[in-house]
Amino acid sequence: MAGIQTVRAHGLFSQYAENLSPSQREYVLGLAAGIWVPIELAVEHYTALDRLALDRVTIESFGAEIASRTWKHIFAPVIVHARDGLRPWDALAHSHDTNDRSWRGTDIRIVREGPTQARYEWAGQPCAAIPYFMTSFAAFMRALVNLFSRRSYYEFVPDGCSRSTVTVRLTWIEKTFERRPAISQSFSLAPQRPGEDAEAPDAHRQAAFRGVRR
Repeated sequence: MAGIQTVRAHGLFSQYAENLSPSQREYVLGLAAGIWVPIELAVEHYTALDRLALDRVTIESFGAEIASRTWKHIFAPVIVHARDGLRPWDALAHSHDTNDRSWRGTDIRIVREGPTQARYEWAGQPCAAIPYFMTSFAAFMRALVNLFSRRSYYEFVPDGCSRSTVTVRLTWIEKTFERRPAISQSFSLAPQRPGEDAEAPDAHRQAAFRGVRR
């Protein structure tokens, strides 16, 4: 549904609808949010989007826009801690849970390639052969990781991609978290006296790595 809302918002809905096969058009356009549909409809949806022949930058922007529309739902298990210095590994640790919210019959594996680098493998994905899906999904993941980092990047792993498998390498620059001492309502602006040490910030929290396959 988020993908259809995006093409509608960018004035591409008519072209998208025309790209749907006649036998599936009424069904796809009549979908409601929150219901499970046959995987054939997902293939039909992304094939119609691919026929729009959009450039890579536009597809990436659509993927990021969909992430902005859906991230609260996707990260529902961890969003309550969003203000406590979460890092990308904390979010990736819930990848199986978040994937199960939107897809059935596929499996994923997250490989930790470095402190700020992960390889995301999605096997059994029937849309992997559709270029639009590949690009939009990679941009979608980059946007989600960007929520918990200063900046993130993606690249495909060619030897890990096939007609039924998507493999994306995600890299990011970590945010810097500092815990500042509480300031009393009554305080002094007097300069620090010689010999007094300023309070040192707490060490950076180590990123959790729960439930992610190494």
